[in-house]
Amino acid sequence: MKMISNQEKIVNVSKKLTVILKLGMIVSSIVIMLALSAICILMFSGENMRSSFLAAFHVTANNGTTISIAPKSLLFMFVFMLIDTVLISFIVFYLHAIFHDIQKGYTPFLHQNTIRIKKLAIITIILSIVGSYSDALVDYYTIGELTWRVNVVGLIIGMVIYCISYIFSYGCDLQQESDETL
Repeated sequence: MKMISNQEKIVNVSKKLTVILKLGMIVSSIVIMLALSAICILMFSGENMRSSFLAAFHVTANNGTTISIAPKSLLFMFVFMLIDTVLISFIVFYLHAIFHDIQKGYTPFLHQNTIRIKKLAIITIILSIVGSYSDALVDYYTIGELTWRVNVVGLIIGMVIYCISYIFSYGCDLQQESDETL
């Protein structure tokens, strides 16, 4: 029985992850297009189309009350949805780039990956703040409570990812030293 090396395992996992992440990019692109469409309908469409669109957001709660969201509020929510989705798309894009390079046989310890990981960290931190605000807006416009809380877990994960970028930077230096001695 042939034993698979760690490098082969990483390449195999990277192949699977690039497919999953490519699907993620497709899904996030669709969500971006939907959010942009909704924003365009709310801002630029005629009254009939806007009214029909807004009618879809009149929701009847379990207690029989009807919740309707004002056009400006709905526009605000779609703008934040767009921002959230763009940030998530960047995360998926950078992850895909890292694993795509690994899949092609490159070492994970490239300075380019260090930069990508730092960008992932920064985007994660921003998303933990903006995403929390988006959730609070939905609560405010649907149940009337503004419950904005910064996603502390997201902030911590962002900081951990940023620290991992330093570890990768060190790995890049070691990789370069190793390559130069061979």
